[in-house]
Amino acid sequence: MNDFSRALEALRLLLAEVPGLAPLAGAPYLFRPLVMLVVLGIVGAVVGVLINLRCAEFHAEALVHAVFPGVVIGAVTSGLDAIIPAAAVAGTAAAAALTLLGHHARREATEAGTAVVLTGFFSLGMIVLLAVGDRSGQLEALMFGRLLEVTDLRLVQALAVCGLALVLVMATWKEQIARAFDAVGARSGGQRIAVLDLIANTAIAAVVVSASIAVGTLLVIGFLIIPAVTARLLAPSLRAMVWIAIVTGVGGGYVGLLLATAPLPRPVSPQACVIVVMALVLAGAATYTGMRAGRSL
Repeated sequence: MNDFSRALEALRLLLAEVPGLAPLAGAPYLFRPLVMLVVLGIVGAVVGVLINLRCAEFHAEALVHAVFPGVVIGAVTSGLDAIIPAAAVAGTAAAAALTLLGHHARREATEAGTAVVLTGFFSLGMIVLLAVGDRSGQLEALMFGRLLEVTDLRLVQALAVCGLALVLVMATWKEQIARAFDAVGARSGGQRIAVLDLIANTAIAAVVVSASIAVGTLLVIGFLIIPAVTARLLAPSLRAMVWIAIVTGVGGGYVGLLLATAPLPRPVSPQACVIVVMALVLAGAATYTGMRAGRSL
């Protein structure tokens, strides 16, 4: 951990001289959140592209809520530093449950089963949280995150889990794309669809887990959905879609953190600012696409 802290500090001092990064890299308590947002912006965008191509947004939302009991159990038993490990256990269980449900239930029952997993896991988290006393203030932090309180240990945990998500997706990227566009053809070609779905679900859960301490279990869906939707509106190709999604995610994190730390009459939530910035970019992309389509008529 000491080696990581020294390397992070060296990187911060190096970037503190770069124009545009100085306001955030100039202070350690802002630089760690910036690193966290950059990593989430990249990994969330790549995983989000798969979600968008598979039209699996509701599925991703279920995994977001299913991780919540792990977040709660880690927080109330061992403190904030145990949130990511405990959430990883819950995320793995939820990914396995949703994969099993998707391959053993009738199509019309899959969405209903997904909703049951979503509400069941989330309710379990609420029961555990309230069973240990009045934790209304802590509940808000768990649901919406504490971006400015990211420590070196929590950052290392988040980077490790994000790295796992990226490795899983990139190792099966071609197969995942084939599965997204033609599941029947992919199965006929010998691909194991259940394994691909489990890998995709695990990657989604990993992004949620890594973001749980920084942006909370509710706002993380923005990192998974908004950049990919924005890219889908603007990109002429799959490769361009990935890059536009990454730029949207990373750029939204950078601009949102700058706005949150600017002198304002009242303090604002930095993680909420990030999501609002990305949502405004999406609105601009939708407006531009609509205007371009109107001119072509």
